[in-house]
Formats: sequence, structure tokens, C-alpha cells
Amino acid sequence: MFGSLQENPKATSYDGRDDDERIKYVIRKSPILAVPWIIATIILFLLPLLVPLILKYIPEGSPVLFDGGSVLIITVLWYLFSFGFFLQSILSWFFNILIITNKKIVDIDFTGFLYKNISETTLDNIEDVTSNVAGAFGVTFNIGSLFIQTAAEKREFEFNGVADPSRIRDILSDLVAKVKHHGNNA
Repeated sequence: MFGSLQENPKATSYDGRDDDERIKYVIRKSPILAVPWIIATIILFLLPLLVPLILKYIPEGSPVLFDGGSVLIITVLWYLFSFGFFLQSILSWFFNILIITNKKIVDIDFTGFLYKNISETTLDNIEDVTSNVAGAFGVTFNIGSLFIQTAAEKREFEFNGVADPSRIRDILSDLVAKVKHHGNNA
């Protein structure tokens, strides 16, 4: 469920799926790319716990900036912001996916809470699949990008942050070749 590449997922569907269509792969960004926002979320949740430690170093008799009610409101707002940050990050990671079926590819982009964009093209429209791994981080963890050029209205599908992009490129290229040579029974 949390890997970058899932083969033959059981309980997965999307808007516009055909009855005779089988989902072969679901691809999402590498879980390693979730580590920074997970650490940021932990820091955001722990930061208010440090406030009492800081306040004990303020000398007695100093003017009080906030009363108890203000501190409570600021703390609640802080945790609401922190939870919103976490929710947005996990939804963005989990729902920004590339789906490969026996008939087409579907790119689902989830931006914010209220916007999703779904682009798709049939496998026989795919002209070229390119993978790219760049930088020390990308080479170390084998994380890169996948570029899919098509003859359809949307000329290029781009999917960044995927683990082992060359393997996914190979899988997709094989499916495209199979569809172009044997029809849609990939």
C-alpha cells in the first residue's frame, strides 16, 4: 500500500474506468520523499511543548505578552495548522498517482483539498517513455522522473519522484509494445 510501485492492486479504481479494464500498476512517489514532511510534522507538533521550557528562563516581573486564554487560542490554531499541513502532505503523496491499466495510462494530480486533475491516454498513443535519475540523492536512492510522450492531446505525461524509474519505463514500454502488436489484451 505504501510502496512506490504496486502490481495488480485489488481495491483500486478511478473515475472513468471501463468495465473491461484491469489496473496493472499503481505508481506513486517514493516513500523516502515523505520523510522531510513527516519530520516537519513531528517538529510542528512538538514545538509547543518547548514553550514552557523557554518561558521559565524569562525573569520574574517581566511584562506578560499573552494571558492564559490567548495562549490556549494560539496553541489550538498552531495544532490546527500542523494537522492541516500533515493532512495536505499525506493526501498529496497518497493521491498523486500514475495508473497503468491494460488499455491506458491515467495521471491523477491532487492539488490542495479541492482540486484534482485526471489525464489519460491509451497505450497505443504512447510514442516514447523516458526515465531520468539525477543528483546525488536521486542516484543514491534510485529516485527519478518518468516522461511519457504521446500522440494524444496531452503531449507529455511527467511523473517525478518515483522509485526505480528505469524499471517502470521498461514495464510500460513492454506493455505498449504488446498492445501495438497484439491489440488491447495486454
